[in-house]
Amino acid sequence: MIALTDPFHVGIVVADVEEAMAQISEAAGLAWHSVQSVDLNLLVEGEVVPAAVRFTYSVDGPLQIELASGPPGSFWDVDLYGGLNHLGYWTENLHDDIAALQAGGCKLLYGGAGTGGTLEGFAFLMPPTGQRIELIDAAMRPAFQRWFSGGVFA
Repeated sequence: MIALTDPFHVGIVVADVEEAMAQISEAAGLAWHSVQSVDLNLLVEGEVVPAAVRFTYSVDGPLQIELASGPPGSFWDVDLYGGLNHLGYWTENLHDDIAALQAGGCKLLYGGAGTGGTLEGFAFLMPPTGQRIELIDAAMRPAFQRWFSGGVFA
């Protein structure tokens, strides 16, 4: 089961990723990984929905800050979901942890669309308390490590 006391990042939806990076860097001295632009397919209530997101993570941790932005109407639209958006957690078993959280009252909002209409890579859930949770499959760690080492998130 996922340890909800051990997030690895906090996600903030912003209007402009680079502007937010500059503001936070000036105020708090944080450094950032390169901004990534990703087109992906989401699974939303059983339907595959194309989406685009721009994001970065702070370099330092242990709790990293994610800044993300997306087009109007998307899950990363600042007018709909701006500000503190979610807490992010690694999971060794995405599907079992989703099921456990749903059994505890969380609602599955969306996730990465895999083959055959399954969730793959990550999922966002909403607990009864109202703060979104992002589960990221530990199988995605190599993509993060590649990016954090100066490459691209792929």
